[in-house]
Amino acid sequence: MLNPYRNVNWADVHRVPSTTHLHCKTQKELDNAYARGIRHFSISNYYPSAPYNAETRISDFWFHQTWGVPKRDGEMLSPPIDWTKVITWKDELDEEWRNTIPTGQTEPVFSHIPSDVILSNNAEHHGFADEARSLHVTSPGSTYCSGNINAGNRYHLLHHGFFTGFGGSWRELFEDVLGRLDYPDGGGIVINHPTWFSNFSDEFVMEMLDFDPRVLGIEIYNHSSYGSTQNGKRSPDSQDEELGFSLNMWDRILATGRVCLGFSVPDHHMSDEDNWLGMMVLLVPECTDHECLRAFRNGNFYSCLKNNGLSVMEFAVNEQKAAVRFNANAGIRIIADGETVLETTGDTAEWNIPQKQGKPAVTYLRVEASDDTGERLLLQPVMMKQR
Repeated sequence: MLNPYRNVNWADVHRVPSTTHLHCKTQKELDNAYARGIRHFSISNYYPSAPYNAETRISDFWFHQTWGVPKRDGEMLSPPIDWTKVITWKDELDEEWRNTIPTGQTEPVFSHIPSDVILSNNAEHHGFADEARSLHVTSPGSTYCSGNINAGNRYHLLHHGFFTGFGGSWRELFEDVLGRLDYPDGGGIVINHPTWFSNFSDEFVMEMLDFDPRVLGIEIYNHSSYGSTQNGKRSPDSQDEELGFSLNMWDRILATGRVCLGFSVPDHHMSDEDNWLGMMVLLVPECTDHECLRAFRNGNFYSCLKNNGLSVMEFAVNEQKAAVRFNANAGIRIIADGETVLETTGDTAEWNIPQKQGKPAVTYLRVEASDDTGERLLLQPVMMKQR
């Protein structure tokens, strides 16, 4: 049995609101996410796909790009790269974007990072040259960088032979990301919006999960997928998915015995007028970068929409019984092998696990809880059998 909460000391654990998919390119966006409760900032920007920290300046990506960029003819533009010298076709650009090319060092992106914020390296990688053209992944805990400054092809790099994103195969990207992890026991790769924007089959998601155990899982809620009409198409295997969610895909994958963690993220919604949803509550012994990334790796967290009151107080599972307790009354569901096996209202729930020849007769179980504020908690799965 694989229980991600087995070693959690629920009585005195630190609860750190976090997310693996958070676009945050201004001080205002950071302030808004902080006001919503985020304390572990695993910022996942792209254009380029590079970690952001207290020293990050946009001009660094223009004048001092430190990683190579593949070209469509197979050549590689080697670092250091000064894009202001590469882009010799400035007269082709719309005036709006021509005027955004920096002429000198810019100020740091973040002028103030609160003292209780924990920063981890991360980026969102995309732009693959194989069958995974619509794949986006985040890479919490990795310093690997890819891509360039060409958002929306506004600087016409595509017209001049460059890829916008990674430019190689997804397997190459996974190897590169995993080779640059900050800690051997923390962080990994998360597959973004698998049923909405990327429109993947179960088989392809499982192929990626099988690549390496540090491919941690999928986004089971993505608020950009919920709120954006351009992301309204669903994958063929997931026509029954609730808007923004990928829970049915998650259940089908878990039923195969594969370990697949479920992440809940806001994605692009960081402005003060957006009523965005999606985060995880990390359960850590200490509030450090390392422990937060270990929580991602080990599944020591639960996903939620709001983190506005309803909390998990205890979750205990053995081969005979699962028991969960919350801090307030909620609608509680226990799901096993894709079926709701218990549904009740209250602050506690218990389920006797069916047995076959003295062993659990289910492959996995997981718990959901919801209340009348719109909050929804999604606990990580306990695997009774593993592939």
